[in-house]
Amino acid sequence: MTGAAAGEIPDPLAFAGDALAARGALIEVLDEGRLAVLPASLSHELGVPESCTLAVDATRAPAGAIACAIGSPLLERLAEAARASVPFAALASAADAPRPAQARSLAERFALRNAVFEIDGASAVDTHYLVAWLAWRAEADDRYDGVLALALNAGDGAEPEPAIVAGLTPDGVAHGLTLGLLPPPAPDRAILELLARRAQGAARTAVAAAQAAVARRHARDHRRIEEYFAALARDARAPKRRIDADAIALKLEHLVRERDVKLRDLAARYALRVSLEPVAFVSLAMPAVVVHLRVRRRKREGRIAVRLPAAAGSLDRLTCAACGGTTARPAVCDDALHLLCEQCVPQAQGRPECGACRG
Repeated sequence: MTGAAAGEIPDPLAFAGDALAARGALIEVLDEGRLAVLPASLSHELGVPESCTLAVDATRAPAGAIACAIGSPLLERLAEAARASVPFAALASAADAPRPAQARSLAERFALRNAVFEIDGASAVDTHYLVAWLAWRAEADDRYDGVLALALNAGDGAEPEPAIVAGLTPDGVAHGLTLGLLPPPAPDRAILELLARRAQGAARTAVAAAQAAVARRHARDHRRIEEYFAALARDARAPKRRIDADAIALKLEHLVRERDVKLRDLAARYALRVSLEPVAFVSLAMPAVVVHLRVRRRKREGRIAVRLPAAAGSLDRLTCAACGGTTARPAVCDDALHLLCEQCVPQAQGRPECGACRG
């Protein structure tokens, strides 16, 4: 779509023309507006003729022109449809493939915490990464917003180093990478589910500062309420004139109930509500070198692969078979040689319990 500088309101006609063109309409730029020819289904959905003229000020345009100013019904419907969609692009990097010798050198320093391995060859491949930008919002007594980026390999879920994500922006602009457009591939459900699991952990990290700030304000207000009602209770126990003991007891019970109600309301007010919404997705094809490792653990033997993508200085972090997280120093289980992260297997001595084998 036609871009606008940050903070500027896009031209309504340009936005409407781009939005309609993206949905199959033919658009011609006129001096007085835009001439649009819409597919029948789009015309029916938007409630406009299949052939129409769009203008910011319909009163100055030819008869029958449709208003397309800020706040007009057509622009509102187009904006609502744009907010409901998530941009997706498939890009190919023209970066040079990494040197096999570099990949083998990094693989030689790869650490398995409870197994031994030997290198069994290396090969150049084209690999794909899914990069996702997610908008997070944390709300309590105040609102906090931000955007986080996640990347994982579209085949095995391995996580590349942050430089891969830093080289892209949601509009497809790359820094230090030469990119070419590709047709968008069909999304893999298992990879999308893995992305969703990791997004939850990334969101917890992203909102940690907001959560701490909300907790501090909650504790401050909680303390003030308790101190206020404690002072009222002290005054009730030592009245300035003689009051029946039963009346004092009733007043104290009333103060306790009122305090508890205010504390419950306070807890609801400071309950942190976190939401995530996808902003954009990019499927990024990159050259890489895969190094194959023969792994031995007790009497079992298997194979794993580690990957060095272009423009990276370290191997991808491997996917934990149990929790879906990532690790650069996995342990392996005894039964199936599943790769397990430090959280699932903090201590690699003995026979590690494998969450993947339990199912």
